[in-house]
Amino acid sequence: ACDSYNKYKEDVQLLKEAGADFYRFSLAWTRILPDGTTKNINQAGIDYYNKLIDELLANGIIPMVTLFHWDYPQKLRENMGYWDKEEAAFLFANFSRIAYENFGDRVKHWITFNEPIVRTID
Repeated sequence: ACDSYNKYKEDVQLLKEAGADFYRFSLAWTRILPDGTTKNINQAGIDYYNKLIDELLANGIIPMVTLFHWDYPQKLRENMGYWDKEEAAFLFANFSRIAYENFGDRVKHWITFNEPIVRTID
């Protein structure tokens, strides 16, 4: 969907018209934690996902959330590297916890990594 951030209600209506039962989408790590850490939580990002999830459920569509779909925070990459650093796992766990605390009351289907095999052979 183009500009789903601003047109999520229209997108959900299109999903409903298409007869979708589920909608899989990814949480952008940097939309919730702009620098990748819990020092700076972006409430506007959390609000957006809350509105999207609520709109899906109000239209009978079950949200299915992917936590990581290639959106690794640039600040983390610059300051410490990538997934090969142990600290990355702890920071991702913090992001995941924040996601669950904010959306877990309504989201029952979670995917941790999109295409995990790609990271293991890359």
